[in-house]
Amino acid sequence: MHKFYLLIFAAVFLAAPLRGQTPANTSDSRTLQALIEEVRSLRRDLQTTSATVQRMQILLYRVRNQMEVVSQARQRHDQAQAMLAQSRSQREYALNQIKEQQGILENTQDSERRKELEQAMEATKQWVAGADQFESDAQMKESDSANDFRIEQGKLNELQEQLDRLDRKLDTQIVARQ
Repeated sequence: MHKFYLLIFAAVFLAAPLRGQTPANTSDSRTLQALIEEVRSLRRDLQTTSATVQRMQILLYRVRNQMEVVSQARQRHDQAQAMLAQSRSQREYALNQIKEQQGILENTQDSERRKELEQAMEATKQWVAGADQFESDAQMKESDSANDFRIEQGKLNELQEQLDRLDRKLDTQIVARQ
């Protein structure tokens, strides 16, 4: 940038004595033309760099928003996984209860106690049947949330790749000017 101002100053300084006159010295004219071309080139570089920086700012905003979306998708997936694990655990507990009740039932001679155990086993079996549906729903929800998370993470990765490309482009422009 400092170089840019120096070139503008030099162009104005060299052009000042030539105003209203025809250039007598062709060397000065060529130097002036070279300086003017350099100023134009710097202006184009500045415009290109400015546009790249603006695109990067927009992309950074989009990355930040997408990171929030990914975070929310991750939370939903974690909740779905926890719900599925809890459902499986409760179902397993109920199946163990049924086995335990069957063992007790086989060793019970009292008809009243047998009737209570059979009723308890039937209620537990009905609960397991409902738990199977709940687990199936939880499994579907977990699968959907995992898919949503992967999609949103993919979008974030794509935005980060775009940002990396712009960063490399900006680096290339800076190196080319030096």
